[in-house]
Amino acid sequence: MTSSAVALQSKANPQQLEAILATDGPVLIIAGPGSGKTFTLVERIVYLITQKGVAPESLFVVTFTDKAARELTTRISNRLTDLGIKFNLNEMYLGTFHSICARILRRYGEAVGLSRNFVIYDTDDQMRIMKRVLKELNIDDRQLSPRAVLTHLDRAKNRGLPISRLEQLHLDEPVGSLSKKAGLRYEKLVRAADAADFGDLLVLAVELLANAGQGAPGAQ
Repeated sequence: MTSSAVALQSKANPQQLEAILATDGPVLIIAGPGSGKTFTLVERIVYLITQKGVAPESLFVVTFTDKAARELTTRISNRLTDLGIKFNLNEMYLGTFHSICARILRRYGEAVGLSRNFVIYDTDDQMRIMKRVLKELNIDDRQLSPRAVLTHLDRAKNRGLPISRLEQLHLDEPVGSLSKKAGLRYEKLVRAADAADFGDLLVLAVELLANAGQGAPGAQ
């Protein structure tokens, strides 16, 4: 047993140690506030790198918030430094769902119609485009507001649904058909500008990875 492994055993309680060392197959850990979740996750990552020889670029660490991602990055970096290991954390896929998807698309997004320099639209950008779309389609914003359409699109994307399948949200009519019509036009304009909104980051990354997994032509 290495000195770092001995040190780990002295810091972790039995349940944490079990979670850290369980590296064969899927593992589900359920823990409440203050139970040492971050400590356990950091030590698990360090263990995989230092003891199991796992390549950093093969690790995929996803959080819900930027704050959690920053804390994990700092603590992993400090832990590896304490062990005398020089390591570039940029090699690891660590961040929020959106930031990791954006990173993947920056590198491989040409397969789904994005250049490496694509723009990420914020809420104001989305509203500007959607107002233009509703005007082009002669849809009265008193009947269907830009914000409402964007909300429906976001709901679909968060479920992994492309706009072409918006009917699966089972919206009341004519809201459903109008939202789909506006959404398809919105998507065309956004993509023509070499852009993506936050929901697109998720949907396009999933599409890209699914195509790669199926061995689609040009997939990396």
